[in-house]
Amino acid sequence: MFRAGLPLFPLNVVLFPDAPLPLHIFEARYREMVRECLEKDRSFGVLLVTPDAIAEGTSRIYSIGTIAHIVETHLYPDGRYDIMCLGGERFRVVSHQNDRPYHTASVTILSDTEPRPSDPPAEDQAAIAAAIATQTILELQLLLATLTRANAQDHDRAEQLGLIVKAIPSEPNALSYFAARILPTANLAERQDLLEIPGVSGRLLKIQEHLKRERRVANQLEAASAVPFFRGEAGGTVFN
Repeated sequence: MFRAGLPLFPLNVVLFPDAPLPLHIFEARYREMVRECLEKDRSFGVLLVTPDAIAEGTSRIYSIGTIAHIVETHLYPDGRYDIMCLGGERFRVVSHQNDRPYHTASVTILSDTEPRPSDPPAEDQAAIAAAIATQTILELQLLLATLTRANAQDHDRAEQLGLIVKAIPSEPNALSYFAARILPTANLAERQDLLEIPGVSGRLLKIQEHLKRERRVANQLEAASAVPFFRGEAGGTVFN
């Protein structure tokens, strides 16, 4: 699906579908953007922007991002906004426009279910994705269990990890985006790579690679947490 004139908000963050995104809007052009979005369909596009590694002092704006749907707003007397958004569809920028004070673009909405000539039949794709999702859930549960043990002394963190375990979705597409956004050590480039993967199965397989790496880190944290020094039991004051 094609959409023209999509307002864009370049941010140093990767927004995944179904993910919450709280924002404080203070810059004049983006206040205007939010006002106009609220008058229309309450949505805008979020694109990752990072310092350009080649041209110093400039920024790189990526071409694949996610629609942000505004679900809650608070308007301050001076015109600033607090807004809560929810990630929606992925999109690819076709062309940028310069007809507004803020960024806009014509975009193509991307689908995870649109068939390609090389794809197996739909029922086979669903079965493959379901099998990969089952393994991904197991890997994710193992990671979270290890992190819970590593944070046993931090009751708030352990409780938070328990809530994440309960929130793991079983539907493959939802699972892929859920897992992608909670990877503890994934950097922005890696998160952007996951967002750009076109198919559910491919995204889940890539996430499994990340989860194996995350478990190695978590195992090190668990081992460190078992050492008396790190628990403040070595006789003396720790980090004071």
